[in-house]
Amino acid sequence: MDTFKKLVDFIAFIFRRGVFWFGFYIRPPIHWFIGLFSTVGTPPVFENDVFPWTKSLENHYSEICAEAMNMMLERDKIPPLRDVSPDHDRIAVDNKWQSLFIWGYNYKFQRTAELCPVTTREVEKIPGLISAFYSVHAPGTHLPRHYGPTNGTITCHLGLTIPKQKGCRISVDDKEYEWHEGKCFVFDDTYYHEVWNDTEEDRIILLVQFERPLRQPGKALADSFMWMIRRSPFIQTTLARVKEWEDLITDGHSDIRDRVDG
Repeated sequence: MDTFKKLVDFIAFIFRRGVFWFGFYIRPPIHWFIGLFSTVGTPPVFENDVFPWTKSLENHYSEICAEAMNMMLERDKIPPLRDVSPDHDRIAVDNKWQSLFIWGYNYKFQRTAELCPVTTREVEKIPGLISAFYSVHAPGTHLPRHYGPTNGTITCHLGLTIPKQKGCRISVDDKEYEWHEGKCFVFDDTYYHEVWNDTEEDRIILLVQFERPLRQPGKALADSFMWMIRRSPFIQTTLARVKEWEDLITDGHSDIRDRVDG
């Protein structure tokens, strides 16, 4: 079993390197083409009223935050992102970034979803939902300057628990922003971005990725690219690992269920 896992990890690594170098040369013209057909433009950061469903997320902030805090009581069982997602190990260089998935690359993690019913209900209202997870940055977290793989997707952060101290921030396209509790921050992660938590408190958000609204033929190209990503070895490895951690978090912990039901 260990040999098989090592083989899968090696294949995922080779595939990941190939995608990186392919993307390095092909990414700019593909993104340019997809951007031509975007119905919401191509700014680095979006105004929230561009996506009306952000208001519903904000309106249910208290319940979503309560569900996240309930799961954080099992914090020691929530995996570092680098342990479940091989494609993040270049930027998540330590264990300070933890993630608890409800949806991942169009796959629903049913047991976690059942423990977070309001969060699940609200994210499932989002057109073109791809992924949704609680993202935790411990004090001292730093994600170096990087960019996402495709502008066929857009990212939304809902601030849940944000440090009161200065120093928790994100830079998108060389402009710095701060999160605010109960407010959404929507951006295109194919622009260079960098993240810091230079405080003594955790930063916890709900991170959502969704399909960019596109006209044809840009949508066909974006959908084809996402189809390949979802079926790539490193995404399949990620989904398998997230499922393993989901079982670890929920198995034998009826107290989580009791807190949800009670």
